[in-house]
Amino acid sequence: MKDRLPATLVAVAAPVLLWQPGASLAQVAVETGPEAEVTADGLHRVPPSIMTGTWTKPDLDLSRYSRIFFLPTIVQFREIPERRYSARAMANDTAFPINDLRQERLRELFGEDLYEAVSNLRSYELSEELGRDVLMIQGFLTDVASGVPPDNTTAFGAVIRMAWEVSLVMELRDSMSNEILARTIESQRINGPMDAGAVFSLTPRLTQDWSRQLVRSLDELSDLTGRSDVGRGPPAR
Repeated sequence: MKDRLPATLVAVAAPVLLWQPGASLAQVAVETGPEAEVTADGLHRVPPSIMTGTWTKPDLDLSRYSRIFFLPTIVQFREIPERRYSARAMANDTAFPINDLRQERLRELFGEDLYEAVSNLRSYELSEELGRDVLMIQGFLTDVASGVPPDNTTAFGAVIRMAWEVSLVMELRDSMSNEILARTIESQRINGPMDAGAVFSLTPRLTQDWSRQLVRSLDELSDLTGRSDVGRGPPAR
């Protein structure tokens, strides 16, 4: 399946909050009106004072769901042209191409760690079937860039300024309609200085941390919509 990006966010200024008379207290207050931030697929921004980097349907209510269906994770890499790197170029550049082997390894690690994190949620049962009470969850790493120079230069040792840049994205969908219900986005940069050779031994711990962050985002949304007993992911291994 071809990797896909989350829908483009349409950002505009001066939002107002949506709160309808008689609306369920389980619903999240979101921005609405002609000047609200709304995505191409109809998600409204949740005010950052409530939850950062979050867009939801105005009527989002996760208390309807008791089970989760895990969708395959997707990892998308920033397009960086292949070229020859001199020591001077390496000192000036912060992002380098990632070879196919390391790309595949990152995909495997992230998929395994997010599945484990979702499996350890206490108040959602992991389901292999779709149903009216089933919430579909999908995790993305997008715009992934590495600060590690190409293989033929790391043998000489290199101190790098950045290990990884990623955007962590979670999407929630209704399993019966496939309707997008919510999306969270958080950008992270793992800064140096550090030895380039240490980055890939550090990466398994980072994919665990990224997975737990996505689960915490689900936890926060669940708290806002009436499921305050959601677990906060697995203990550190």
